[in-house]
Amino acid sequence: MTTIGTSPQFAQQVRRRSPRCLYGSWQVGPQLGEGTYYRVFRARPSEGSFQGWDFALKTIRPEYKGERLLIERLVREAEAGSEITCAHVVPVIDSRSGSFVVMPRVWGKTLAEILATGQRFPLGVAVWTARQLAQGLTNVHQSKWIHGDVKPDNVMISTSGHATLIDLGFAQRIDLSLPCSSRKCDRQGTLRYLPPEMLTTSIPILPQADTYSLGVILFELITGRQLFGQTSTEEIVKAQLSQRAPNVRSLVPNVPGSLDRLVAQMLAKDPLRRPSPDTELVKALAAVEIELLSPNPKMHFVA
Repeated sequence: MTTIGTSPQFAQQVRRRSPRCLYGSWQVGPQLGEGTYYRVFRARPSEGSFQGWDFALKTIRPEYKGERLLIERLVREAEAGSEITCAHVVPVIDSRSGSFVVMPRVWGKTLAEILATGQRFPLGVAVWTARQLAQGLTNVHQSKWIHGDVKPDNVMISTSGHATLIDLGFAQRIDLSLPCSSRKCDRQGTLRYLPPEMLTTSIPILPQADTYSLGVILFELITGRQLFGQTSTEEIVKAQLSQRAPNVRSLVPNVPGSLDRLVAQMLAKDPLRRPSPDTELVKALAAVEIELLSPNPKMHFVA
């Protein structure tokens, strides 16, 4: 008979792999993923008869424990996620201040993973996806929050096409008296989706900031390319601040004029020229969906 645990190093490995680590009333299992500063684990209630690993627990990476900014983001995520109720935004169902947040596990792939394969979205699917996200953002704004980090990495797409916004760590309260004085991006890729006003410190951030980010995503879904091709941080910031976005119709000729105009409005440098990211934007996207579904011999989906 073989015994286990005689080696301290082996015992440490067993403990690391064991799904018995407890965070409050949550049992933590295998790791689902990680970012620069956070890790996400499978989780399930540690008490009761429920056995499914259908939850996700997000916590700060050990090497960054105690970092004030990261703790603040986790606190904001807990606050926003507990106040927003929508099928297109992942809720936070439990948290310990500055330590962890627990959410229902969202199944599927991130939009970033799908786009990385080079897959082109049919026009109807592209607009449908954007409309779902706009519906989610409507609820975010009605709850008096701005998402602040709408990008493909933070969008989950299920096998049925259901779109869900995740990661509310950059969410901020809507405050018309507060300029964007401390918004710094942790990852260069995020810069591609930040609106111009989030790259300055002089004006308050409005819900239309999320409209711009969603417009960048919709541009990518339609054209299969990034809005701006620059690679360095300085070049991307300069393009976001001053370079005009190309019309999607110039890149995909079969895009209807209504969609071309809507994307251009969403990508306006002036936030007040963008459609309100609430019922106005949802209605505009729904109208384009209907137009794309209407019989028209001149209309073709992107292959």
